[in-house]
Amino acid sequence: MKTKTLRPLLIALTLLVAALFAASTLIGPAKAGLAESLAALAAGDSPLGMVMREIRLPRAVLGLMIGVSLGLSGAAMQGYLRNPLAEPGLIGVSSSAALGAVVALQTGFAASFVLALPLAALAGAVVSVAIILMLAGSKGTQAGGQSLALILAGIAISALAGL
Repeated sequence: MKTKTLRPLLIALTLLVAALFAASTLIGPAKAGLAESLAALAAGDSPLGMVMREIRLPRAVLGLMIGVSLGLSGAAMQGYLRNPLAEPGLIGVSSSAALGAVVALQTGFAASFVLALPLAALAGAVVSVAIILMLAGSKGTQAGGQSLALILAGIAISALAGL
């Protein structure tokens, strides 16, 4: 695609993200109008101002940051593997995270404290990435190297985690 055709799309998507960010910040279950919400966000020590600054704004910023990081990581994976359909399930990260969560549930570790389940899922994903990198070797992890070794190692880990 040429940059002239991408520029209007980029502008439209940027405006859409900005509008959704504003809507996420200003719309909520409290029966406050748009002007009242903006005033409370700017300089209000009222309960609505507290809700705006401590709940709604951090939630909107976090949602924006997560969306950007997921988009960038997906683009990096698709660029590295040279496949526009590449996703984390291709190299076994998703199934290994699910395996970590299931192990936490079955062992009772998830009942011990609140963050045990997501931490176990994250640990399963990290362990699988480490194993995949060891299996792929130096050829599968170099920038100019063969990505086939990485894909095959990921498929093997995905199959093992799915058992």
